[in-house]
Amino acid sequence: MKELSEMKKRVLLAKQRLKMGYWNKIEQNRNRLNDENHSFEVVRKIVVEQTKRDERLILERDRAVEEENLYLKVCKILDENPDEIAPIGRLIDRAVYEKLDEQGKQRYVLSLAEKFRKLSERYYLEKSASTIV
Repeated sequence: MKELSEMKKRVLLAKQRLKMGYWNKIEQNRNRLNDENHSFEVVRKIVVEQTKRDERLILERDRAVEEENLYLKVCKILDENPDEIAPIGRLIDRAVYEKLDEQGKQRYVLSLAEKFRKLSERYYLEKSASTIV
């Protein structure tokens, strides 16, 4: 796919947000969170993260879908046992892992650990504000 200029990306994102009723949804979520007495900082973090995910879904669909699938796995792990001893081991794609050399395996595990950390933060943030999807 041909690279989009920054202006074209912004226009595409704005158009998609209008089509999806994005701003109405954001306002409803903000009102719901404020009604539930969540701090401004929590509301802001949730809205910023939702905006980033929506942009990735529009501009980088494959990567965004892959990340959401990983997030669902993280949610499942944390729902089952928040004190899981080896969550990274459960996230490893064995087919990918076995094809890597030792350095590649280390990078893969470190990458998964970083993703798990970020996604678990998202999980707990959204869980604390259970009205956001």
